[in-house]
Amino acid sequence: MEKKIISKLRETSISKRLIVSFLTLSIVPIILIFTVINTTTVNLIKNNIVTNDKVSSKLICDSISSYISKFDSITNEIIWNSELLNSLKSYDQLKVEEKNRFNNELARILRSRTTYISDIADFTIFNEELQVVYNEGFNYVGQEAKIEEVEKGLRNNKIINWTSIRKENSNYIAMTKAIKMGNRDYGYIFLAIKEKVILDMFKNYNENFNGFGFISDENNNIVISNNKDISKSGEISNISKDIRILKNIDNSTRIIKYQGKKFIITEKPISYATWKLVGIIPYNYIYLSCIDIYKTYAVVSIIVIGLSIFIAMLIHKSISNPINEIVFAMNNVNESTLGETMVVSGSDEISFIMKKYNRMSKNIKTLIHTVKLREKEKREVTLRMLQAQINPHFLFNTLGSLRYIAMMNNDNIVSNGLEALARLLRSTIVNKDEFISIREEIENVKNYITIQKIRYGDTFNIEYEIEETILEQKMLKFILQPIVENCILHGFEETDEYNYIKIRVYANEEFLNFEIIDNGVGINEDKLEEGNFNIDKFAGIGVKNIRERLNLYYEGVFTFEIISKDQNGTVSKIIIPKIIGGVTYESISS
Repeated sequence: MEKKIISKLRETSISKRLIVSFLTLSIVPIILIFTVINTTTVNLIKNNIVTNDKVSSKLICDSISSYISKFDSITNEIIWNSELLNSLKSYDQLKVEEKNRFNNELARILRSRTTYISDIADFTIFNEELQVVYNEGFNYVGQEAKIEEVEKGLRNNKIINWTSIRKENSNYIAMTKAIKMGNRDYGYIFLAIKEKVILDMFKNYNENFNGFGFISDENNNIVISNNKDISKSGEISNISKDIRILKNIDNSTRIIKYQGKKFIITEKPISYATWKLVGIIPYNYIYLSCIDIYKTYAVVSIIVIGLSIFIAMLIHKSISNPINEIVFAMNNVNESTLGETMVVSGSDEISFIMKKYNRMSKNIKTLIHTVKLREKEKREVTLRMLQAQINPHFLFNTLGSLRYIAMMNNDNIVSNGLEALARLLRSTIVNKDEFISIREEIENVKNYITIQKIRYGDTFNIEYEIEETILEQKMLKFILQPIVENCILHGFEETDEYNYIKIRVYANEEFLNFEIIDNGVGINEDKLEEGNFNIDKFAGIGVKNIRERLNLYYEGVFTFEIISKDQNGTVSKIIIPKIIGGVTYESISS
């Protein structure tokens, strides 16, 4: 449905839609003003109820609950005292000294709560026969009244019972509590609190709204009220016959009519006692408060409507003018206007679109220029590639011709050297793969040795110790030849002894191991650190190139070290991970 409406609206121009929407938003408030006033009144009533009765009553109930819970904790401390409980069970058999100790311990517990002791009007403990075993206070409440409250709690099957006691001069809030062990009552506690303490906690409740409040128990008895007329009624039932419920706002708040007047009444339960706090707010107070709101709203509405018409015209122009500019620019896009930009003023969504259009126009122009340049470069690269294919072909043909002449002259050494050089160059230039088999790497070393034999003859020999099972394992190419070259050029340069090079290749579960051993002159001591050659400081281009390529392709998972001793040969070790399915064994493990 929404899509259909939007689709229908988009059949007209944005300018027309803006004008219609602004006119609607200007006229509709005038028609809806009385509805708005009525809604505002209802919301005001709800706000008063929520902010006043809900919040205030909660704070009062929490305060009362917290206060009476302190006395509950005092009685629990007495009940849970095993020594006092045992003494209470056999109070009649206690000696005078034991009774004094019993009384002193109770007095100590009460006086330890010095904050609340002054609020207690009477504190009495009865045994299971309802005989007084302890009393603290001034006996404001008669013995019969105390026993009556205890028996009332027993009849109602309550472990703890809060109630009110009314006397001629003053009233009290009383609590009775059974001292139990298992299912048996061993005694009872009677505690009376001065009513004024509780009354002070909510004496100003709802006074700001010409209202009042009272606390009632589960039997609808009015326990205490900050309204003297209500407190004289005694029971809610005495006044409930004149109450008529007009509306339930929620579970605890409703509008009532009493003696021809409307009130808002709220109820909030009080923890630790089966009481509830009832708040009363006169409805006419809220209505009088709303009269001022109605007047203010009417004046503001007239001003806002006038301003909205003026602002609507400004907003219409701020939207329609840049949109028209964008439409004009896009209608005039061609190759000659590409790269031209619109003047952007502002930071709204339309300005964002204009900025994006400007950037897109520049990027398209740059892209077209770049494409043309790349096409030109592509043609040049193609020509260079064709030329590059001709150069190696010419080189190998020349080497083949030279080898043929050497063979014609029966010069087998030169012929074999040229053949080895051709194979070595073909592996370097033609084969673009960075990884080759160990067999191919060893063949490259052999071809290099063949070439060096032309110059050095039989002054050195080379041995190979390679596991046959790993010859097809892949490795980074041309990492052995530079090391062999160093053995020949630097290891054997100043010795007349018969020299040899030994290449060992073996594997374990995860890695390939390469060792190139020679019996040459070794490396000077000043280039060694504990027998290891310092590659960073003293290595040549070839050795550093090996390590950089190993680090690049094996991502740091390798070992490359050169161990030597002056005049005692050199051992070069390389350890690299096996390659399985195009990735290293180490990568698979991790």
